[in-house]
Amino acid sequence: MKRLVKSALGDTSRFPVFYTVIGGITSSVGLELFLHPHDMIAGGVTGISRLVSLYTQEHFGLLLFVLNLPLMLLYSLSTHKPMLLRALPGLFAFSGSAIILSPFPAVSGHPVVCALGGGICIGLGAGLAARHGGLLDSLGLNESGDGRPSALFLTQRKIPLIQIVMLCNGLLLITTGFVLGWEPALYSALSCLAAYETTRLMMFTGLTRMVCVISNNQHTVEDVLYRRLRIQRISVGSPVQTKDEIKKDLVDEKTEKTIVYHVHLLDLQRFKAIIQMTDPQAEMMYMKRWKV
Repeated sequence: MKRLVKSALGDTSRFPVFYTVIGGITSSVGLELFLHPHDMIAGGVTGISRLVSLYTQEHFGLLLFVLNLPLMLLYSLSTHKPMLLRALPGLFAFSGSAIILSPFPAVSGHPVVCALGGGICIGLGAGLAARHGGLLDSLGLNESGDGRPSALFLTQRKIPLIQIVMLCNGLLLITTGFVLGWEPALYSALSCLAAYETTRLMMFTGLTRMVCVISNNQHTVEDVLYRRLRIQRISVGSPVQTKDEIKKDLVDEKTEKTIVYHVHLLDLQRFKAIIQMTDPQAEMMYMKRWKV
């Protein structure tokens, strides 16, 4: 069984602010160098800030910060989590870099290229920030459950927040059509779709590995991984059946010390570093499939 915990990796999870700041800068590049020069907008409070800035002559970056702050404070109070403190560095970077980049021209003169490029940049930035506890847009599609409530109660009915977000973005695109024209609105919709899919790709789908951890400090490892990466086990003490030799290793006394996780590729190095620091004697292995 291959050991993967002897590498000299630092604990990068100690520096989540760095990633949220990089995410904010990446998203502002998508806005100021791709979307805004072509009168396109993003979704959420970012798009609302852009429309307001066009008619109040206030700077977009300043409005972005001012309009996001109350909702982020509301989320922090409603979930009883210090989300605001984690979100502020990324929001500062997002707003500040938007102010710095606003005089620069568009990267491309083709609106389709800018719509896709801007959406991908925004999705990469938002996903990177969200994976490290940040939130660039208070209506952003962050489904990690680490900051925003998953649903709101309106008129005695529980309404998923994702539906409210989609409704707000739809109304925002319709407003953009009346204000800026329907062609920019269509390109904006394409950009929002690209941002949404990029964020989902970074957060949830398609980029995960199944990792088996064998540790004597099972509960400590579970607790630290949840606090640092917000991931939970998918199996404990289940025989993993990929090859005969693996099956023999895991069916014996080590089986009771086995934890299986789905780990996103972006979190893989942090995952290994956390395991190494929590239990230097732990063993890890990648697997293609498992059966109970």
